[in-house]
Amino acid sequence: MEGPDHNNEELKGMIPRMFQCLFQLIEEADESIEFTVKVSFLEIYMEKIMDLLNPKKSNLSVRKDKNNGVFVKDATEVYVNNAEGMLDVMKAGSQNRSIAATRMNATSSRSHSLFICTISQKDTKNDSTK
Repeated sequence: MEGPDHNNEELKGMIPRMFQCLFQLIEEADESIEFTVKVSFLEIYMEKIMDLLNPKKSNLSVRKDKNNGVFVKDATEVYVNNAEGMLDVMKAGSQNRSIAATRMNATSSRSHSLFICTISQKDTKNDSTK
């Protein structure tokens, strides 16, 4: 999903490509619409959720409510304003992942990672928010 090289157009993964596409669409949106983009990066390992942006936060819990839907309580959220900022967050979190070498992959992970992107938009003409 991340790809072996974030800087190489042919080798970057789905997530870095999505970053570029997202901010291109934001750039092309009507000027009356304001966007807020925040990201979190989590790891699930042995049924425990760890915050990869703040490794001191471990064993986080999944919650659900009417306003937020399903979310991870106390997960670190970082506001970003471009694709490079999102990549920086992803790189920082990736350094905190649990990895161990296997015969097939030197950086194999027995965990699952979640890169969560929350996008809000506000129309300044009519004050509506999505």
